[in-house]
Amino acid sequence: MRDEVLGFCRDNGLFSPGDQVTAAVSGGADSMALLAVLCQLREELGVTVRAAHFNHGLRPGEAQQDEAFVRDWCQKQNLPLSVGRGDVTARAVQTGESMEEAARALRYAFLLQAAQGGKLATAHTADDNAETLLLHLLRGTGLRGLCGIPPRRETIVRPLLGVTRAQIETFLEENRIPHVEDSTNAGNDCVRNRLRHEVIPLLRRENPSFSETVFRTCGLLRQEEDYLSALAAQAERRCALPQGGYDCRALEELEPVLRRRVLLSALRRQGLEDPDAACISRLERLIFSHNPSARVDLTGGRCARRSYDALLFDSAPETPAFAPVTLQVPGQTFLPELGLTVTGIFTKNSVLFQKTTTTFYIKCDMITETLWMARPRQPGDRLRRRGGSRSVKRLMIDEKIPAHLRGSLPVITCNGRVAAVWGLGVDEDFRPLPGESALALTIERKEAYGQDPRSHLPGASDPAAASDPD
Repeated sequence: MRDEVLGFCRDNGLFSPGDQVTAAVSGGADSMALLAVLCQLREELGVTVRAAHFNHGLRPGEAQQDEAFVRDWCQKQNLPLSVGRGDVTARAVQTGESMEEAARALRYAFLLQAAQGGKLATAHTADDNAETLLLHLLRGTGLRGLCGIPPRRETIVRPLLGVTRAQIETFLEENRIPHVEDSTNAGNDCVRNRLRHEVIPLLRRENPSFSETVFRTCGLLRQEEDYLSALAAQAERRCALPQGGYDCRALEELEPVLRRRVLLSALRRQGLEDPDAACISRLERLIFSHNPSARVDLTGGRCARRSYDALLFDSAPETPAFAPVTLQVPGQTFLPELGLTVTGIFTKNSVLFQKTTTTFYIKCDMITETLWMARPRQPGDRLRRRGGSRSVKRLMIDEKIPAHLRGSLPVITCNGRVAAVWGLGVDEDFRPLPGESALALTIERKEAYGQDPRSHLPGASDPAAASDPD
């Protein structure tokens, strides 16, 4: 086994000369074999070896005996040892995790800290790998889950992954290395134990080398997974938009296997570590939806939405409608919810065609004894243009203003009539001829406030230079 572990470590590049390796040691057979074989291979691998033990406190009396056993062994071997303890039950109650999940989280947090930035070696074997594969099959999985346990993940390495428990038992006996037995491994109260004690023995009747066969198969599948992951990374870069999110049309054109991988990567970037197949399916329906403003809720308070041809992720609610405000004309009015300032001055209209949607020139004869308001759009609002009258909602759709931002574009009214809409322009009835007296209304946004809806208008990277949609 010693030579097999050495070859596995070299073939998979688990260690580099000078590495400090911390072996996770519970005191059981696998972990004691790991610690012993690493000590035997120190010179050939060019590494230093130390140990770490975590006491979960879940087996009163027995857990203390395990800790004492590991302390005694490391002291006799003159090996540095770090010992940690945690309250698994308290964490499970606090986080809602199962006891197994809570124990694993606390254990790895301690072990990684004990490793002090060096390599952390765990005692996973070929039999553990076979059990993990069967667990994934029972729960449902894709190719990634069929790859089993990887030989390394960042600084975590698994030198025993290519050997079986039978080989470990022989190694311990030949080298007279003691170990302790975890009583929880003997029962059938969890799925992994039932697979270990009942299912895998049946599979070994058909193939005595079942664990080794699974290990080789996982290696082949891992190569294919790595290849597809590289293709998916290239596809994700092609689909990503410069301003964030993804191009729905580009996603539609991908092969389904690559599209699912890109979406899986996108969800993980949103902090969803283990999204299920149903979540991916909801995103695919969103991509192919004909609704340019469709959205779906994700877990963790996140949502995904379409903004025309863009797939976006956020947690922000729809922009609330702001309170209507009476404008000071002439004068200046601040819209606090939007961070906008509306300034009105009397002037002469000097333009034939208004080239901006942020300053509006309005006929002077329309401003005597009038009430000027800035309010959110309302059902039935219309804007008359040279091509005819159209609803404000339809104009916003045509200009591809995202649905969740449409409520933050102020509608300017004169005695209740729509005179202008920020980002869309002036109503024809309110448009002055060159040289006529006019009221100039300028709407400016303070930089300290949130997203500018007009940034979504064509050519509006500089909001003040947005072209007149007429």
